[in-house]
Amino acid sequence: MAPKPAGGRASYPNPQPRLSADQRREQIIDAARQVFEQSGFDGARTRDLAAAAGVNEALLYRHFGSKEELFEAAVAAPLEEAVGKLVELSGDPPESFDVSGAVMYERTYQFLYDLLGVMDEIGPLLGVMLFGQADRAGEYFRNRIDPSLKEVEHVVEANLSAWRHKDFDVDLLVRSTMGMTWFLSTADRLCGQTRDRAETARAITSMILEGVGAGDA
Repeated sequence: MAPKPAGGRASYPNPQPRLSADQRREQIIDAARQVFEQSGFDGARTRDLAAAAGVNEALLYRHFGSKEELFEAAVAAPLEEAVGKLVELSGDPPESFDVSGAVMYERTYQFLYDLLGVMDEIGPLLGVMLFGQADRAGEYFRNRIDPSLKEVEHVVEANLSAWRHKDFDVDLLVRSTMGMTWFLSTADRLCGQTRDRAETARAITSMILEGVGAGDA
């Protein structure tokens, strides 16, 4: 038997810090994302989701009313967070006209850098959501994905007067960019390829801005 410490009191491991409701919710989402990716939506059982997060099923249901609700949050939350950061950093145009285009370049680069990280995180689950659940895909896209795309469009439109550019279709640009980053992440994952996220974001930024920029003409 192990000796007791001085004073005769048994030693116990330090208790885990108590999480706030928001922290616990994020913990459950992070763990669920891994389970859904490994087992798919249908194969993921609520007890497995709870166990992965280190909670019981009752606590899981306290935060999420159903497995469907948890899955939707696991897919949409990172995208919504990235868009929220974009709105915070770039929602208003720069104070002075961006003659060189440097401000637009850095704003676009930062969003693409974040977006590539999001797609690495949720890419497989986004595919499952949109193509593996035909009965719910349309509603989910309209309610959780499309609003984020609209927010990005609003940011682009808010900055149009601040830099020199050609006329372009904002909706087409935003949706093409979203699709490009998702497919790139998916293809790299399937091929076992790893890219430098910063270099990739800068390359895409250059392609976009050189395509729609007014240049020196």
